[in-house]
Amino acid sequence: MVNPSLCLDGSANEHNLLIMRPKNALFSAAVVLGISLICVLGPANGADAKEKSEKSENAEKVTLFDFSEADPGKKWITVNDNVMGGRSKGGFTFKGDRLVFSGSTNTNGGGFSSIRTRPGELGMSGKDGVMIRFKGDGRTYKFGLEMAGSRATYRADFDTKADSKGWQVAKIPFSAFGAGWRGMKLPRDRYPLQKEKINSLGVMIYDKKDGPFRLQIDWIKAYSEE
Repeated sequence: MVNPSLCLDGSANEHNLLIMRPKNALFSAAVVLGISLICVLGPANGADAKEKSEKSENAEKVTLFDFSEADPGKKWITVNDNVMGGRSKGGFTFKGDRLVFSGSTNTNGGGFSSIRTRPGELGMSGKDGVMIRFKGDGRTYKFGLEMAGSRATYRADFDTKADSKGWQVAKIPFSAFGAGWRGMKLPRDRYPLQKEKINSLGVMIYDKKDGPFRLQIDWIKAYSEE
């Protein structure tokens, strides 16, 4: 590891180089060149990371749902695997200004439960993805999107921690969503996600596990990077 003092300007830097200078002049030049590259490239990597972090923090966010309206339930519906003879149970309730998606999955005949919004204008044109703030149970959920005039559904996984005391935020770019229809994957190039046509979103649990689940949602937002 190179001594950080070697990246300082002035006579102290020159003195350090003289101390470590070997008898072989060619090797000495290589050492000096290597140190110079480290000094130049090191701060750039840090600057890139800082710039990326600042862009993430400065992303424009638009709240889609925060469940603070008088009757938030009228905008949501439940779809469980009983539509195909399954035995899973699930639905949503509200706890203050938060939506609670809960139930129990049964992989003997489907194994999924889901909730989604009724079709309506969401204003996704110009956005780059969605964000969701939640408390989970350690299971993996799927965020879903639907488009007007299309039978395909677009989904992306997000993981949760089994810590009911801590809030998590998942930031999911539209590029992470895969197209599907009735459990079959569809080629994304033939079924592209058209942001301006997105008119419904939702959450599904389909992790091929049996047992209870509970996801508490604080808000859902759309974001665009600057």
